[in-house]
Amino acid sequence: MQFGEEYFRNLKYSQREHLIRRHILENLNWASRAAKFNLLDGRGKTALDVGCAYGYAVDILGNLGYDACGVDVSSYSLKKAKKLYQADFIACDIQKGIPFKKDSFDLLTCFEVIEHVAYPLQAIGNMLDACRGVMICTTPNKTVERPIKKVVRDFDETHISVKTKDEWKKCIEKLSPSFFKIETFFDASLRARDKLLFKSFKIPYFGLNLRILIRKQGDQL
Repeated sequence: MQFGEEYFRNLKYSQREHLIRRHILENLNWASRAAKFNLLDGRGKTALDVGCAYGYAVDILGNLGYDACGVDVSSYSLKKAKKLYQADFIACDIQKGIPFKKDSFDLLTCFEVIEHVAYPLQAIGNMLDACRGVMICTTPNKTVERPIKKVVRDFDETHISVKTKDEWKKCIEKLSPSFFKIETFFDASLRARDKLLFKSFKIPYFGLNLRILIRKQGDQL
């Protein structure tokens, strides 16, 4: 299977857990400011993480108070997630649909996933159908991903739908959301005195990643 044990082993996914968790929290903070909703308080709210892999985001969202669950196309990663966390993890291909009713979730997250699908606009549309509040996605920035990651030998050949900020803007405008924002950014980490310091910085144009916020409603979440 394309996203089986070998894929996650080559990605060193387990070893990157701390960085992945920091990436998630940094972008939840950013989205809270951009959407003007406190997304770090999930009490009484529901959340779905799309492309959940080992379930790190689902665990974070649950700890924030959300009734959280995850979906992924990889049966291997879902088995891992189910062993690690007490939450619902469901197999699905987001391009074909999401197995939840319309407007089921207050928050929908999708970290480093949409670059893997052949029909990203269809996938985003399906995710928005399941979301009634705020949706957050992160994805590589086409402008810089290939040249930089090839130099550091970290390029993922399964990234088949990498786009620039302007390309994503044109795609999302077709969905006519009430509000959306796209920003290029860079995750920076530094180890000092046995502590890992991590921060996401907005970097116009040359940021290694893009973060996309879509808000479906104007009132308080």
